[in-house]
Amino acid sequence: MDTIKEQANTVSQLLFSTDTGDIYKQALARTWDILREVGLLLWLVVCLAFVGAEWFYRTAVGLGRSTRAWYIGISEKGPTDAQSMTSTGQALLDTVQSSTAYLLAQARQQLGIPEPEPQPAISPVPAPPITPPFPTPVEPPTPSGPPAPAEPTIPDEPLSPVATVSAGLEEDDDLA
Repeated sequence: MDTIKEQANTVSQLLFSTDTGDIYKQALARTWDILREVGLLLWLVVCLAFVGAEWFYRTAVGLGRSTRAWYIGISEKGPTDAQSMTSTGQALLDTVQSSTAYLLAQARQQLGIPEPEPQPAISPVPAPPITPPFPTPVEPPTPSGPPAPAEPTIPDEPLSPVATVSAGLEEDDDLA
């Protein structure tokens, strides 16, 4: 029993000592500092990934544009839907650029990265004229205007009802 009292006394001295409170306050403050700095580090890594993805996107778009200009330059005939592909691609590019401009500016500001130099505008390469793969036959002109009305057909026998529908209402019933 005496050993239990001695151990309880030792534990109470450790718990209620003025040093114990200070040590726990320091531990909690240090833990909070660590968590806050880790959170900031994770945020900066996310910003860096976002800026890296934007750089990759700009590089890929530039490579795609130069490849398209090269292909149009060496090909004599373009596909018939080249114009629609170009307009669709431009619309997609405009949408992505407008939606990410603000986020990129914020991420760069957080990381302390200056704005990149604007890319020089690439003049669009005129598309070659589209010619059909085979000559179109010339058809004789057709008269313009609406077609003449057709003559109504007159039946030989009078029309007869196919079925009679009865609602089963009596004359006394009020519908309202």
